[in-house]
Amino acid sequence: MELKRQLGLYTGILVIIADMIGTGIFMTTGNILGITQSALIVMLLWIAGGVVALCGALSYSELAAIWPDAGGEYIYLKKIFGNLPAFLTGWVSLLVGFTAPVATSSMLLVQYLNIFFVNINAHAVTAYTGNVFWQKTIACGIIVLFGLAHIIGVRKGSNIQNILTVVKIGIVLAFIGAGFYVLDSSGISRLYAQYGTVETKSIPFIGLSLLMVMFAYTGWNGATYIAGEITDPEKNLPKIMFWGVTITTVLYILLNVVFVMSTDASQIMGKDEIGAIAAKALFGPSVSNVFSITIALILLSSVSAQMMLGPRVYYAMAKNKMIFHSLAKVNQRFKTPVNAILLQMLLAIIYVYSGSAMTLVIYMGFALNVFPVLAVIGLIVARKKFPDLNRPYTTPLYPLVPLTYIILSIVMMIAALCCWTITSAFAIGMLLFGIPVYYIWKKNTNQ
Repeated sequence: MELKRQLGLYTGILVIIADMIGTGIFMTTGNILGITQSALIVMLLWIAGGVVALCGALSYSELAAIWPDAGGEYIYLKKIFGNLPAFLTGWVSLLVGFTAPVATSSMLLVQYLNIFFVNINAHAVTAYTGNVFWQKTIACGIIVLFGLAHIIGVRKGSNIQNILTVVKIGIVLAFIGAGFYVLDSSGISRLYAQYGTVETKSIPFIGLSLLMVMFAYTGWNGATYIAGEITDPEKNLPKIMFWGVTITTVLYILLNVVFVMSTDASQIMGKDEIGAIAAKALFGPSVSNVFSITIALILLSSVSAQMMLGPRVYYAMAKNKMIFHSLAKVNQRFKTPVNAILLQMLLAIIYVYSGSAMTLVIYMGFALNVFPVLAVIGLIVARKKFPDLNRPYTTPLYPLVPLTYIILSIVMMIAALCCWTITSAFAIGMLLFGIPVYYIWKKNTNQ
């Protein structure tokens, strides 16, 4: 049984926004400011991140219009480069790409809930949300809840997703609007303030900082994973990709203006919870506490989006007998890839109980960039390899747009190797370990 095309333009745009706006925007700016020692560099990095994401989205749009099937870069790499790269991208997606963000968002969500209940002195609740074991157990309950929501139907799951995303956008806009209302001109100088000297040896750390920014932009390609369920995909997918990324980029830049202008740099440098710090500085402790609960709502949307997208990759792999064939099972009643969703639920729960949120972010950084880069390289290869393919949409300013994405992404990965050598090496090792797994699988399945 095939997945049914029943998701429209606006749902696709909201899925991208939901997938992108999550833990990254609320836990990276303070750390990046600590690394670069320059507010101006921080703001430029967020703008550069938007450019990179948009270049990637415009490049993917051409590929998605050619092959509008569920699975994203798994489909593109299989068509252009063959089975091994396609298997490896699915391997990384399964082990890291979607399961780890689900775990990260759910854990951070519970941490913000704990902040809220501590501040209102709800001792009966904080006895659980303040305990690490119970934090992880509650996070797993959230994962199961959204997993089941996306099992019982694409329409129902997407409706929940749309509602959460509209709430998320409303919260972000309210924070931006209230922030600009409270801010005065005295904070403008903080947007270009320099707190230290950027030396030559710090250049790799600027590349690393851009990689951290790109963690917040992860999800710009989200619509391609559900392409098999998008109506009129040749027409809608490029619009979804463009508007999803553009809207999110504008929101990110405005949020960072509010963050940086809100308080003295010493209060936010090296801090994860920059959103809560900015809210407290702008609106006082009581409003800051309300902000903690709204962050939790924002993260609910992120968990939901990842639980919706990831299983479509495993479904596409299973259809091609590149992973357990049972993952291709589509529930006859609900028309959803039920086994693929259950597998992602299980892996995310394992991550929750075995690691911390920031550890998962560090280990994800390098791994999440490898295959999107290869897919965009594939766009250039496909132009030469398949010149007669029907291309309902072509990437504008070709080849400048894909080359911009490729070059900046490679710079970020080199910076990660220089600065996060051990974690990046672990990511590479995990990727390479997938090669013998592929050949064992191929041998046992006679592929």
